[in-house]
Amino acid sequence: MRKFIKKHGLLIIISIFVCILFCYPLFTNGLVRGHDTYFHICRIEAVKEAYAHGDFFPRLYYEQNFNFGYGTPLFYSDIFLIIPAIIRLCGVPIVITYKIFIFLCTFLTFFSMYYAVKKISQNSWAAFLSSLIYLFTAYRITDVYVRGALGEILAMIIIPMIVLEIFKILYTDEYDYKFLGLFFGLLLLSHNISFILMCGVFGVFLICNIRKLIKEKKRIFCIIKAVIMAIGCLSFFLFPMLEQLSSGQYAINEFVSDSNISNNTLFFEQLFTVNINFGLAGHEFGRDYWMTTNTGLIALFLPLLIFKTNKKDIPNHSFLLICTLLGYFCLIACLDIFPWSAFNSLLSFMQFPWRLVIISSALLSIAAGVFTISFFKKFDEKKITIIMSAIIIILGLYQLSFVLLQPTVINNDTPYYLIADDDYSGEHGIVTYYNQAELAAADYLPIKDNIDYRNYGDYVVTNNSKDLINFIRGYNYMSFSVESSQLDSFYILPLIYYKGYTIECYNDNGNLVESLIPYPDDDTYLVTFSPGERNEKIQYVIFYKGTRLQSISYCVSLLSIFITIFDRKLKEEVKKICCRFQ
Repeated sequence: MRKFIKKHGLLIIISIFVCILFCYPLFTNGLVRGHDTYFHICRIEAVKEAYAHGDFFPRLYYEQNFNFGYGTPLFYSDIFLIIPAIIRLCGVPIVITYKIFIFLCTFLTFFSMYYAVKKISQNSWAAFLSSLIYLFTAYRITDVYVRGALGEILAMIIIPMIVLEIFKILYTDEYDYKFLGLFFGLLLLSHNISFILMCGVFGVFLICNIRKLIKEKKRIFCIIKAVIMAIGCLSFFLFPMLEQLSSGQYAINEFVSDSNISNNTLFFEQLFTVNINFGLAGHEFGRDYWMTTNTGLIALFLPLLIFKTNKKDIPNHSFLLICTLLGYFCLIACLDIFPWSAFNSLLSFMQFPWRLVIISSALLSIAAGVFTISFFKKFDEKKITIIMSAIIIILGLYQLSFVLLQPTVINNDTPYYLIADDDYSGEHGIVTYYNQAELAAADYLPIKDNIDYRNYGDYVVTNNSKDLINFIRGYNYMSFSVESSQLDSFYILPLIYYKGYTIECYNDNGNLVESLIPYPDDDTYLVTFSPGERNEKIQYVIFYKGTRLQSISYCVSLLSIFITIFDRKLKEEVKKICCRFQ
C-alpha cells in the first residue's frame, strides 16, 4: 500500500483536487433537487432502516409509500447503497451522506477511466486527459445535478472497465473471463438499461473481430465462461426480478410497451448546447426546457483528430477507431433523423434515445485523450496535458455554475422525514395518490392499483363481522387476531402485493396451525387472503418471506461466487483426484 501511494501519490492528490472542483456545488449548505435525487436518497434511508432492523438483504422497502411497502430492491439492485447506508448508520445526516457518496463515485469514475486508458494506450498523459474529459462531460454533469440519476452515475464508473475488458479479450492475450463477467455483472446491478446498451457495444466489437474469433476459439470459450459466471453470480437478483415481472403487471411494463421513444429524441442543435439546462426530456417541452444531454464540445470534437494522426504511431489504432465511430454513431442515433418509430417495440426499454450518450461519453472520451496526445506528440506531452486540462476545467466550471443558480429546498441538516414528505420537499403536486419523493415515477407499482395510498389509511378491509383484536404493525410485520371466520371471509391488508408474502396462522396456544399464500386484490392489488372457515381464535402474522425461487437463486449465487474465487484450487484438486484413479 505504501509503495502504491508513493508511486501514485501525486496522481491521487491531483485527482482529489479535480473531484473537489467537479463537486464544488455540493459544498454548499443546500442540495439542488434533481429529477430522481429524492428517490435515491430515500433508497439509501430505506437500506439503512433495513440494516437497523437486522435485515441485510431487504427485498422490499416496507416503510415506504405510507407504509404500504415498495418493491424497488426486486427490480433495482441496492447492492451499491451498502456504503452510504453504513455511513448513515454512523449518524451522518442523510443529505451529507448522499453528497459524500457522489464525491466517492466521482473519484472512482476518474480512476476507472484512467486505469482503462492507461492499459489501452500505454500513455499516462492520454489516460489523465481521457479521465478529465469523461468526468466533465455534459451528460455526467446532467446525471449528477439535473437528473440525480444515481444508477447511471454508478454505471459510468464501470463502463470504462468493461471497455478495457472488451479490449483485452479481443485485442490482447492477457484476458480473464472473471473480470469480463465481473464488470458486466456489476453494471447490471448498477443500471439495467446501461447493461443492455453495453451488451450491444460488445456485440459490435464481436462482429468487427469475427474472423479472429473463428480462428482463436479460446476467446469464444472465455466469453461463454464469463456469461455463465455472470449469470450464476447474479442469480440472487436476476431470477427474482424476472419472477416478479412475470407474476404481475407493473407500471414499468406499461411504460415500456406503450411509450413512443421517438418523442424523446434530440434535435441536431442540442449536440452543441454548452449551458446546463435544468429541464426535461421530450419534444412536447419548449426549447427553454430542453435538458442538456450531450457529450460536451471537447469530447465531441477532439476524437476527430484521428483523421490527422498516423495510425502507425498509435497503439491499438483499430480498437480506438471502432470506439470513435461507435461513439459518433450513438450520438447520431439520438437525433430525430433516426427512425426510432420503426424500432419502438424492440428498443422501448431505453425510455429515452439520449441514453446512448452515456456510451458516446465513454468511447469518445477514450479516443479524445489518446488522439490529442498523439496529435501533439512533437510538443511536450506534459505541457499539452496541462493546457488541455485547464481548458477542460474552465469549461466544466462554467457549466457547473448553472447548478448554483438553482433554488434548493433541502439543506445539509434537513431530517429525512421532511425529505420523504413530498409536500414539503417539492415533489407533491404532479401526482397525489402515492409518495413521489420515495417512488419517483413509481415504475414498480402495480398497474391495477386503483387506490389512493396517500389517503387510504392503515386499516384492514374485511367482510367478516368479527372485529380484529390486537392489531400490531412493525418492520415487515403485521399481526391481528380474529375470534372466528366464515368460509367466504377475506381480508385486504394495507400492503402492496409482491409475490413472496406469507400469512402464518397461530392458535391460542401459540402453535402454528397453517401457512397461507396471499393473492392480490383485483381492484387494489393489495395483499389479500382468505382464511376459510374457522371456529376458534386465530392470530394471523403477515410478513414478506420471499419465494422459493429467491432462496434457490441466493444459493446459486453463493455457489457460483465460491467456484469463481477458488476455481484454480478446485481444478488442481480435481486433477489430483483424477490422477489417483488412473
